[in-house]
Amino acid sequence: MENYTSRVAGLFAGGAVAEAAAIDPQNTEMSTGTQLSLYVADGLVEVLEWAAEGQVADPPAAVWLALLRWYKNRFGTFPDGLPAAPDRWIDHYELYAGAVDEATKSGLEEPDMGLVHKPHGVDATGADALMRAAPLGMLPQMDAQWVTNMSHQIAVLTHAEWVTPSAYSLLVHHILTGKTLLESVTEVLDWLKTTDDDVELAELIRTGLSAGITAPATAAQVLAAAIAAVADTLQEAVAPEQLYATAVTKAVNAEGHTQATALVAGQLAGALLGNTAIGMPSRLTQYPMVEDAIDRWINLTT
Repeated sequence: MENYTSRVAGLFAGGAVAEAAAIDPQNTEMSTGTQLSLYVADGLVEVLEWAAEGQVADPPAAVWLALLRWYKNRFGTFPDGLPAAPDRWIDHYELYAGAVDEATKSGLEEPDMGLVHKPHGVDATGADALMRAAPLGMLPQMDAQWVTNMSHQIAVLTHAEWVTPSAYSLLVHHILTGKTLLESVTEVLDWLKTTDDDVELAELIRTGLSAGITAPATAAQVLAAAIAAVADTLQEAVAPEQLYATAVTKAVNAEGHTQATALVAGQLAGALLGNTAIGMPSRLTQYPMVEDAIDRWINLTT
């Protein structure tokens, strides 16, 4: 993958900075989307660590346990009756108490792990599953089918609506292979033709690219608005730092669920432009957590 290390660092840092800025321009705390994406990444890192030792781990189960550790870190205790997974490095960072989808909290409190044939969050339309989906598209050794299958399994841990998170994971996968944003979007639209639920999301993406999305609220609207914000910005002939900042500003100006839209736009812009475009991410209170995640991810995937 071309410039893989820079793209990975750009995605993680770009999302964290954008989400914080969407809450308040002076905010220095990393909120829910960044937290969830880093915990999903750590679940996948744990699978890679087991593999390096010659042992097999189940990725959905590892990510579920990672999300239960996030729940404990965020709310103070594991959900009643669920596995108390041992702490890892990430659990020693204190988390900012940002807003959380009710489906995320209630889904992780269910006595059983959500499965494809028995998903949690049947009526959930929130964006938490979308905001944590990027790491599923970041493993360089995995193909597109693995990405969408695994993203489906991770989404249903808390949200039955899996198409949008899976489309986002696939978009990230293609960007990290070196494709342009529009080439990657085309790949996603082609994949959506093969799903039963392609119409709404595909139409939203096309509408966003032509006319924009106003006040995105659902996960599908957020993804379409974030893609549009980045696509519009990339037409400008300015420095990468300005492109990143403008993409995030456009995402916030779309209003609606600005936190989710900014995070996804920041991740996309960071993955496309690389980490040098992000500016000063170290202003974030818990930026060492992001740096640690980046280092561990890169060490195990390159």
